[in-house]
Amino acid sequence: MARKGNNIYLRNNGKWEGRYIRERMADGRIRYGYVSGATYEETLKRRDEAASTYAKSMKEKIKLGNHLLFSTVSQEWLNERKLYLKESSIAKYRNILNWYLLPEFSDRYITEITKEELSCFFTRLLRFGGVRGKGLSPRMIKSVISVYKAVAGYACDCNDVKVVPVGRFPLKDSKKPMRVLSVKEQQKLEQFLFSDIGNTGLGIILCLYTGIRLGELCALKWKDISLENRKLDIHATMVRIQTPEDPERRTKVIVTTPKSACSIREIPLPSAILPLLERMKEAGDTYFLTGLQNVYIEPRTMENRFKAITTACGIEDANFHALRHTFATRCIEQGFDVKSLSEILGHAGVKITMDRYVHPTIELKQKNMDKLSVFINSKIS
Repeated sequence: MARKGNNIYLRNNGKWEGRYIRERMADGRIRYGYVSGATYEETLKRRDEAASTYAKSMKEKIKLGNHLLFSTVSQEWLNERKLYLKESSIAKYRNILNWYLLPEFSDRYITEITKEELSCFFTRLLRFGGVRGKGLSPRMIKSVISVYKAVAGYACDCNDVKVVPVGRFPLKDSKKPMRVLSVKEQQKLEQFLFSDIGNTGLGIILCLYTGIRLGELCALKWKDISLENRKLDIHATMVRIQTPEDPERRTKVIVTTPKSACSIREIPLPSAILPLLERMKEAGDTYFLTGLQNVYIEPRTMENRFKAITTACGIEDANFHALRHTFATRCIEQGFDVKSLSEILGHAGVKITMDRYVHPTIELKQKNMDKLSVFINSKIS
């Protein structure tokens, strides 16, 4: 192929071909566009026109991109996420957008939002955010920042615009002490439940001795429990989500996959509760908490029932999740290895288990401290 210059070549068939830059890839590679003509001059003209048209379209794209409203980009981002995320995750992101980010940045161009504005906004949420104006938790602030970063990243990747990075926003996550039932409180609760055991009481006992989450309990069916193999399978959870697209219902209950892949797990059953499960066993396709096929108890209702039971027992300030922490603490007290406990709880690693769910009691600390006495006694004697 003969070359004439200006990226124009004479092909073997006698026609001229011109090449122009059509796209510059992120990795540095270049994509070319091609035109052809009967003469060199005609091809040069067509090449210049094609290159000019491309350059003009890129300028329009950049101009449009620099005037992308945050509301527009965030909606595009959310629609794109719907293709592969769970319905419950989409509901969470939608709430963060509707409650916090859109009221602040809805009518702003995303390229004009500054780092200082973001810092002031997050600080304001931390101090005065929330329905009661008492400030959002550091954990919630992290979620808001994460969603903003995701929307900004989407704008950069899909609309070829430059967005100011959020930067570091220091957050001290002050951990509240987690509620764990003492041994005496646990005995009091069990005594109350066993005095007249029903489906609700059986569910509480199961959580107390397996550590499953409230949503996992509500989604559990009898077919998920194998008494022969002494195990239960966790592969679903029940949650209530907002439904803004439905004018008749503000929320709905759904059964979905657990929060992470690690949460899909097999849990061995303690032999002591097998006779109780055998006695109260229902048909396989029925819900564990109701014994019925199409009737379930949702997490909010189960939480209220648990509150009523603890009040009747004289146990204060304990929510349903305290059962999971109590289970983890009892396991450590009985010498469980942490790796086994982590897998039973459905955690990604032992660090989460140790940091969030292991709460040694003062009795256990005293027992461990007493182990040092052997060194002192040997010197005294």
